[in-house]
Amino acid sequence: MSVRVLPREVRRGWKGSAAVDATVVPAFARPDRRAPRRRGNEPPPIITHSSDPDAAWYVRRDADAHDTDRGFSGRSTWAYELTAVVAGSDDPAEPQAFPSIVTGIAPLHKPGHAPGQNATRALKSIHEREHPAGFLAGDLAYTNARPEDFQLPARSFGYRLVLDYKTDQLGIQDSYLGMLLIEGAWYCPEIPEVLINASIDYLIKRSIDEFTYRARLEERWRYLILTKEGPDAEGHTRMRCPAASSHPVARCERKPRSETAKTRGKLRIQVRREPRNRFPRICTQQSLTVPPDAGAKFAQPLLYGSNEHREMYSTLRNSIEGMNGFLKDGAHEALDDPERRRIRGVAAQSVFVAFLVCAANLRKIDTFLQEMAAIEAGTLRRLPRRRRTKALDSWRPQASPAESASSRDPPLTA
Repeated sequence: MSVRVLPREVRRGWKGSAAVDATVVPAFARPDRRAPRRRGNEPPPIITHSSDPDAAWYVRRDADAHDTDRGFSGRSTWAYELTAVVAGSDDPAEPQAFPSIVTGIAPLHKPGHAPGQNATRALKSIHEREHPAGFLAGDLAYTNARPEDFQLPARSFGYRLVLDYKTDQLGIQDSYLGMLLIEGAWYCPEIPEVLINASIDYLIKRSIDEFTYRARLEERWRYLILTKEGPDAEGHTRMRCPAASSHPVARCERKPRSETAKTRGKLRIQVRREPRNRFPRICTQQSLTVPPDAGAKFAQPLLYGSNEHREMYSTLRNSIEGMNGFLKDGAHEALDDPERRRIRGVAAQSVFVAFLVCAANLRKIDTFLQEMAAIEAGTLRRLPRRRRTKALDSWRPQASPAESASSRDPPLTA
């Protein structure tokens, strides 16, 4: 209902990019009360049950606090969790044409419970209402979800995932018919190890600087397996080796037709000497078909480490983090104040929260439309376009300390 308040031309301006996240919703009821903890791994027995048993403990990790009674480090709250999808910018370099409002939610659930499945419930609602699907960003909770719970359903709705990885998920993540999945993209099996471990060396080992890291990423992307045909109706994609087809972008002795006068100066793929019957299929065929479940957990269309990936991920994530704070504004919806929702039960709480989300959407839409009207009237200046490339003055030499000091001296007079 709140989305339909927007004018038709504004709704059409949104191409479906969004971010998904879960935020805590404290329950009004008191938590379970347990007996003192004993030795061993078994939890202590419950003395008094909560009147809202559909909620559970939400723990926020905090190095400055320690809760010894429950064995959690950090602040803990008896709460639900709300999984929401918030609309974001389709192009971070352009002004946002659609307000950052909640476009889909899942019923309230226990904190940390099945994040992938709850995200899919929210995305299914959006899909059934025939909204478009664009880029979709999620934090590590969604990267770590089972592919059949989140990644594959999201792609089936038409979303292009934008993911982040834990430090132990960098480098090689999967393989298929000889191709290597490295940080979300498929690569030639002969890619040098130093390029495979570029992110590990920069982000974990800190053994290289940013300039070297960027240079290694650029070199790594030359070994990309190329898309020959887009996904068909069943999600299968035809892909080819960079040295294959009539227009190769690399040279390889396993593909003799790639070594011609036209390819002179292109990337030379160094082949390890192996028996012919051990060559992977990507090296013996001109192209192959990749099913949708191959590398489904980590695959993503934007290259990890590229400017496009970084800007899209941060922009979409900022949209949903901002909306979470907007919903918890104590002067309005106050989503994190259980005193404003004095009722028990996950069904009733879900309905109340849905009304609060709708009210927050309407507030955001009002502000967005007022700003659009002010920009058209010339009383409000639109923020300048954010460019991905450097400005010319970034190459201007900096003044030396001596020059800076002399510039402060009074001018000489005759």
